Amino acid sequence: MSENVQSVERALDIINTIVAANRSLSIAELSQNMGLAPSTIHRILQTLTAKNYVYQDPQSKRYDIGPEIVDISSALYLRYDLVRRIRPYLQMLVELTGETAHVAQLNGTTAMYLSQVEPLSMVRMFTTPGSIAPLHCSDVGKVFLADLPAARVEEIVRKTGLPVRTPHTITDPVGLTAELQRVRADGYAIDDEEREMGVRCLSAGILNGAGKVIAAIGVAGPTNRLSRSRIDEVSAAVVSMADRSANDLIRQPAVPDHVER
Repeated sequence: MSENVQSVERALDIINTIVAANRSLSIAELSQNMGLAPSTIHRILQTLTAKNYVYQDPQSKRYDIGPEIVDISSALYLRYDLVRRIRPYLQMLVELTGETAHVAQLNGTTAMYLSQVEPLSMVRMFTTPGSIAPLHCSDVGKVFLADLPAARVEEIVRKTGLPVRTPHTITDPVGLTAELQRVRADGYAIDDEEREMGVRCLSAGILNGAGKVIAAIGVAGPTNRLSRSRIDEVSAAVVSMADRSANDLIRQPAVPDHVER
């Protein structure tokens, strides 16, 4: 095992040890529990403290879980709560359209799928939770780009480029700008075989109380089934589920309790 990998493993062990103890610990206690030299523990704690993953009480000099861990826990709680509360709307989308329904969130310069519900048909679309999609050529990605300021969209395009995935992929900034204008005007986005040939996807944004997109909900299906003639019907169902799920989330916002210690 390399020294760098070993340091990461020991840092995680320190965090897990503090969590398991359910109280703050001194360097001596961590050393005893983990079987490591105090100097080794101290060196790793310095990095964890600097990154706010661990907090040292200035009086007792003992160590506890830091604010960064609390923030991560809150973010994971909110994501889990979002998936739990959106899932009934995914199921309704499947019933209305007969296609695979999915929900995704913006993840830096990509879109990350959080959950999906599949129909009973033989041909299904798979978007594994945790998988990511490019923003410029996916339905969910376009929803997020259309909600971002123009300067941020330009920054993302400079960083990621507009790589070709199929002959239908938008590969120039002018074309992308026009497409995002259409998404804003229509209220939904289409991936028309732009990421994968033979697959068509439609999504709409789930808005928070301030009118900002917090997630994208949509459907995906083979083009011979999710045909152009069905776009009006399917997009209406997608937009309706986006609005209904947004109203549900606004009425009862998820506010994670403090992390119990």
